Amino acid sequence: MGEADEEGEEGGEDDDDERERIPPELLTRILHGFFGREETRITRDANAAVARYVDVFVREAIARAAVEREGGFLEVEDLEKIAPQLLMDL
Repeated sequence: MGEADEEGEEGGEDDDDERERIPPELLTRILHGFFGREETRITRDANAAVARYVDVFVREAIARAAVEREGGFLEVEDLEKIAPQLLMDL
């Protein structure tokens, strides 16, 4: 049983690379929509950092909505219910 636990922990790091992620091009396009000046640029490292932050934020939102829902499929309304508290926790 100990080996399975250790393998699961190691597998957790690998799973992080295999998860669905927001495509970098999409994230860049979304960010540019909020930039005040058209000539503003973002480096790849900064884009990667923002991508990680957004990934954590989205996963936290889904986790909180799932806890509130207590089973079944999540609906948009479930995410809308947890949004105010999630934003306050930033």
